[in-house]
Amino acid sequence: MTGRVRPNRSPPRVASLRSRGLDAARKLLEEGGPEALHLRAIAGEIGCGVASLYYHFAHKDALLAALAIEGFRELQVRMEKAMESGRYPRRIDAASAAYLRFMHANLPLYALMHSERTLQGSEAVRAAEQGAFASFRRSLEGDARVPAERLDDIALTCWALGRGIAATILASGETDPAAARALAEKVLRGFNFLQRHASSRARS
Repeated sequence: MTGRVRPNRSPPRVASLRSRGLDAARKLLEEGGPEALHLRAIAGEIGCGVASLYYHFAHKDALLAALAIEGFRELQVRMEKAMESGRYPRRIDAASAAYLRFMHANLPLYALMHSERTLQGSEAVRAAEQGAFASFRRSLEGDARVPAERLDDIALTCWALGRGIAATILASGETDPAAARALAEKVLRGFNFLQRHASSRARS
């Protein structure tokens, strides 16, 4: 034997099974909602055995939690990138734009992220949501329009609006992405009207 050092080998294919499973689950979620998420269907999408998926997702709730965590982390990254881009006059404008783009592009995932079942069932999901919320809250820091003593109140109100939109979509039973998007936009139009109305009354 020569004692030759073997080159590092890439991890076996099973190492990427979790991410491939999540990608397939997200696709099924977009097409058919949470009811379409079954480990057997995901296994068929990625060409593996169901038993292999059970190693990464012990049950359906574990799969839903993993998808929600991925969604909150993606939302947080998008808001952070928007705030760092320099394309918006204020950080809150950047964070809000990124938030709304994410919501419109991923309505089934967004609703899953904010569902009572997902949030109450997993501490890790709640921690991921708090991470995203912390980034959103930072977008209001230093904003001259936001009194420092009201920062937490305003940030939480805006965040609760997002949760409320998700809850409204879930309660409606709407699965068509276009219809769900129209419902979300209707809520936002109402909120914007109330905001403008309150501002005009305060000035008069």
